[in-house]
Amino acid sequence: MTGEGQHLGEMLRSARESRGLDRVRIERDTRIRERYLSALERGAYDELPGEVYARGFLRTYATYLGLDPDAMTALYRLETRRPTADRSRPTARRRALGSPQPRAFALAPGVVAAAILTILVGALVAYLAYQLITFARTPELRVLDPAGDVAGHRDSSIVISGVTAPNARVSVSGLTENPSVVADSEGTFSVRVELVPGSNLVTIRALDPRTRRQSAEVTRTIEVVGDADAGESRRPPSAQRG
Repeated sequence: MTGEGQHLGEMLRSARESRGLDRVRIERDTRIRERYLSALERGAYDELPGEVYARGFLRTYATYLGLDPDAMTALYRLETRRPTADRSRPTARRRALGSPQPRAFALAPGVVAAAILTILVGALVAYLAYQLITFARTPELRVLDPAGDVAGHRDSSIVISGVTAPNARVSVSGLTENPSVVADSEGTFSVRVELVPGSNLVTIRALDPRTRRQSAEVTRTIEVVGDADAGESRRPPSAQRG
């Protein structure tokens, strides 16, 4: 099960590099060993553990990269196809007895062209469908810290961090000062917000720069207590009256 696999391998590698990903991270996310990912990108299918595993790895890798797994599997079959040995070839004795010679099977150029055209059209349709779904999808926004509402917070500020679409602009609202920050290329972000004594309702949204679509809002209620409230009562009477 060998093959150069240049077309399929280049598509996988290009999709990975365009997303700024390395195979070590993909191994961690997909549980596929890095050497098998490398074999798929190089078309070295004889380095994979078997046909069933090879197709399973390919479908998982293609889905992870945002490629159509069916189209990638079709290209894989095209690149690994080998002529099947003619098992029904008559022996010399049968030929001597006048047994009919089997006709050699050959694909007409038109059939080959039609098959390639069908695969290309299918891949194009899958790509357009993927783009349509991507641009119609609301960007993800997950606030990881704080994981929920916070009671008894004793600081006048708090750091909010999480994950969203790559390079998305994350905006905070509902406070006296409402900062914004741009997520990095992997979608992680962190922003410090200033709080006031008492209850603070913080609303977070993300704007995807590619699709110009905004995420659903995420809210956190942060209750500030302690020094911020006690500081006023500790002031000297003359300062309080002034």
